[in-house]
Parts: sequence; structure tokens; C-alpha cells
Amino acid sequence: MSVSPETCSEIIRQFDAQGWHRTATPVDQDSGEWLVRQLAALGLDAREVPFPFERVDPDECVITIGEERIPAVPLVDSGLPASGTVVRGTFGAAGTPATLALVRTSAHGMAPEVEAVRDAGHVAIVAAVSGAPGGASLLNAWKFDSPSGPPIVQVAGEAWERLERARASNASIEIRCGASRTKTAANNIRAVVPGSVPGSAPLVVLTPRSGWWHCAGERGGGIAIWLEVARLVRAAGFRRDVVFLATTGHELGFLGAERYLNEQPEFAARAKAWIHLGANIGAAQSSLMVRASDAALLELARTARALATLETPPQFVVAENPVGEAGVVDRLGGRFISFVGAGFPLFHSTLDRWPEAINPAAIAAAGNAVFEMLSALDGNGATPG
Repeated sequence: MSVSPETCSEIIRQFDAQGWHRTATPVDQDSGEWLVRQLAALGLDAREVPFPFERVDPDECVITIGEERIPAVPLVDSGLPASGTVVRGTFGAAGTPATLALVRTSAHGMAPEVEAVRDAGHVAIVAAVSGAPGGASLLNAWKFDSPSGPPIVQVAGEAWERLERARASNASIEIRCGASRTKTAANNIRAVVPGSVPGSAPLVVLTPRSGWWHCAGERGGGIAIWLEVARLVRAAGFRRDVVFLATTGHELGFLGAERYLNEQPEFAARAKAWIHLGANIGAAQSSLMVRASDAALLELARTARALATLETPPQFVVAENPVGEAGVVDRLGGRFISFVGAGFPLFHSTLDRWPEAINPAAIAAAGNAVFEMLSALDGNGATPG
């Protein structure tokens, strides 16, 4: 009746090996089916919950300066032109003919440097995104449902100096930045462990399951805890239903959670509480941040015995303006406890791979704490042994 580091590591190994977990791609669809199979093996009735989706499929994206080629990735909430399009120009002031903007930003947060020039009249924007050396990091596409501005392409932060030289020399630049669009469906995954008292307000465990790359550290901890806690709840027998929800579309402004809850907005507030398993839980070199919608839930998290086993003590905060999927729940009146890892150096990076990106012992400790909290919220007194 406990979460083991070895099992968590094996779950994340399998998740990492699947490939790039971008929403509604074949890898994302296969990964969802894998989760359904994992839950079915526990004896749970798991299913896909599809919603209509138009996937953006960028061309191979590259910036050419003379004979030099710099790999790039389009930002899919920008105004990407038709497949095969090439944009040409020079870096210069907004509003002058055929000028490109060059900005430097971070993969964390809303990228205000990019937003400051999105509508400034450039024909394209090049964003050098800082991240772990030797890899490429990407911004989230916060405005996926309402793309705007010119094409925005992202390059590794290490390309900044080369691009600065191109700006200083007024060099001619060519950007291949076209994309096609495919109407398809994206899938959230849902399972319920039935409780013994019908009609009781349910508990919900929510984790995002999509991201730009392999996402071993970013998403792996949440996925492993989600599956392992489902196993523990199934074995313990709760009074309340416990709903397990894994949403896609995280990198696109938390789209999967938005779609799921917009279809049934009353569900967020009807649940007794939500446990949100956010990014980077137990990721290497990270520390745990525990946020809650109110002081009572924060105190419940603070008293979870398993968290006392972490090498670095967690931070506990009442969240006034929560982000991520917890923010979607909060906006619709739901109470939540949210786990997120802070300080992960490989966040949104191609280098976020199993096993180097994870701390299995920290993931297991967080998982055992989640089970403790669910047990207390259910009222059955079960704790990991």
C-alpha cells in the first residue's frame, strides 16, 4: 500500500520512450491508449474522452543566413502561413519594409518580450529561447485558440550571438515557416474508482499528459503518481468516487482541461476537492511547491507525513491566482491542492529525458502524500504503509 520509486521510474521510462508528446499527434494518441491499458490492468473502467481539434503541422522550419542554417520551431499560436511559405527580410525597426524582429526570452511563463512585438508590424519574429545548454527549449502556445500576429519561430538560446551579428551587419535572412492544418480529435483520459457511498461529492486527481518533447521530468512525475495512486485507491476502497483525469493540450494553454470542464462546468465545484499533479514533480534538481485554494486544504497538505521524507522541504502557499489546470478548476469554483516542481533546469527542453531528469524517491514521496491527502478527504483513514 505505497508508491515505490522503482515503479515510478519504470512508468516514466515507458512514457519517455513513446516520443514527443504533442497534442493530438500519433504519439499523444498512442500514449493515451497506453494509459487506458494501464488503468484497465488495475480493473478500472478507463476511457478516452475526445474533443474536436485542429492540429497545426509545421513544415521543417529553418532560418538561413548566407550558407548557415539554424534549426527553428514555429510557435503555433502565431499567424503561420500556408505550407511551403518562405519569409525574407532583415532585422530592423518595426514598420520598415520586410523587417524581422529579434527577441530573447525564457521558456518559463508568458514571454512578455515576444508579446511586446507580436503586433508591432514585423513580417516575422525570431525568438531565442533560453534553456539548458546543448538542447532546445520551447514556449507554450498560450493563445492557440486565437492565433495572432506574424509568424513567430523559436531557436535555441545558443543561437542568440549569431543572430545578433546578423542584425548588426544587416544580413539578409530567409525563414521557412509554413504549416498545414489537420482536423482531428484530441483525447483526455478518464477513469473512476467507484466509492461505497453513492451520491457523495467525488474527489478528482488531475494530471496533464502532453508537452513539446519527451517530457520525462516535466510530465513523468505526474503521470507516475496518477497511475500509482489509482492503484492504491482501488485497493483501499473509498467511500467517495475518485475520478482520475489526464488531460492533453497542456502546452496549448491547458486546452484539454478547458474543453473537459467547459462541457460540464458544474463538475469543478461539485467535487469535494481536486488534486492537481502539475509540472516537474520529482524532477531532478527541483523542489516541490504545494499550492492550495484555501488554508484548510493547505494545512491538510502540510501535515502529509510522506512530504517530511523529501530532502528539500516543500514550500506551501495559498494560491490567489493559480495557473495551469488548477487555474481552470479555480475559475469554475473548484477547491484544489496543486503539486508543482520549482527550479527544474530542463523544463521544456529536448534534454528532459529518462533517467537523468527524474528523482524517483521524490516522486514516490509525493505520490504517497497524495494518497494520504485523498484518504483524509475521503474520511477512511487509510495511509500508505
